Amino acid sequence: MLRLITFTIFLWVGSAFPALSDLYKWPGNGTDWCRFAATYLDPVGGRPAFTCDSNGQLLTGRKSLCIRLNNYGCLWQRRESWPGTEMQSGNPGAHDGKGGRNGHSVFVDPIYSLAAKFHWFAKRKKASALDHAKTYLPWCDTLGSVSQRGGFHRSCGLSQSQKIPGRRYCDEPASGQPSSAQCKACNCPSVLAAKWVEGTGFSPTDPLDLVDPNGMPNNLLIRIALRNSVNELGGYRPNGVAIRAAQKLYPRLYPVNQP
Repeated sequence: MLRLITFTIFLWVGSAFPALSDLYKWPGNGTDWCRFAATYLDPVGGRPAFTCDSNGQLLTGRKSLCIRLNNYGCLWQRRESWPGTEMQSGNPGAHDGKGGRNGHSVFVDPIYSLAAKFHWFAKRKKASALDHAKTYLPWCDTLGSVSQRGGFHRSCGLSQSQKIPGRRYCDEPASGQPSSAQCKACNCPSVLAAKWVEGTGFSPTDPLDLVDPNGMPNNLLIRIALRNSVNELGGYRPNGVAIRAAQKLYPRLYPVNQP
């Protein structure tokens, strides 16, 4: 396992940001996803730990989409592709096609996905937790980005005239206070932002400084970035081994001021 990870990291040194490449749909799971999950994820709330057989097939553990894609931030592929998504040799840009021409990124190693998630937050300088949450998990989306959940329908990309009268949609409520039923079916950025900053001394609308003087993700960034991991990963969170490896990899992929 360690040999595989070290080799993967080496391949990307000095070539983290290639020229714009074609994004492409990857038909299956990420490579060795079960072994990575057993190494990098801790169960929460009574979930079973991940174990795999000698062929890397799941024995115990509750798999979710993003775990199977080695994507511990559930990130979508960005236009120039995330480093570490070269499921086709030398060609980054693999995704699951959930959005047609784009989708959730498929990473060769989950450590790349954690470094990417840290960068997603780091590049939005001085934004508040609420600003981050509204972009990362918008009001319009259902949990899991399905067409409908719990009686609420996904509204991303729909104009008001396209919405069916009488149907409940995932939208920001006029009062700003979503119901518990909505938050069981849809993203609720206001609730999420409050959880992210709980115990930090910041309010959800305070601007946040999330990098240290060297441009590296600071402890507040890592705390906020991982606060939603249990929900994203179906009851699992990245462990200390994964976080330290992502911190070590980060400056190789995302130099200071790198877009």
